[in-house]
Amino acid sequence: MAVFGCGHVGLELARILSRQDADLWFCDSRPEAVDAVAAEVDGAPASVRMRHSMVPEEVVDELPRGCHVVVMTHDHGEDLHLCQALLTRARASGDLGSVGLIGSSAKWARFRMKLGDAGFTDGEINSIRCPVGIPDLGGRHPATIAVSIAADLLQRM
Repeated sequence: MAVFGCGHVGLELARILSRQDADLWFCDSRPEAVDAVAAEVDGAPASVRMRHSMVPEEVVDELPRGCHVVVMTHDHGEDLHLCQALLTRARASGDLGSVGLIGSSAKWARFRMKLGDAGFTDGEINSIRCPVGIPDLGGRHPATIAVSIAADLLQRM
């Protein structure tokens, strides 16, 4: 599993997922966010790789085959670039497990239009789950959102 974005929800997601027997990647463009998650998962059972990258979409090609990916950075532009990179990889190799994006219906509508303008088909765009997580769980607290996303990811493994 790979999580792009180590903010409030990413930190809570790291707390949950790092306690699983799993290979995890966490990536963020902000070094302090990466450091906060790294401190939280130190010594956890999961195998965790932490990546700081000013251009997170460059990490996409490093992800292992079958990886389930969640995009939830602090910046909508960064999220869009990651979605484009993930769809490009899926188009080339089709080897990702799944892609989920945190966001509102308004954000997803904008992304759908921009991804279409970038040349992706409706089928490719529809492969991204937005909002990611268990439908109808509700709640806006970072820990609640993280539980929803973690449950969704664990169902896909």
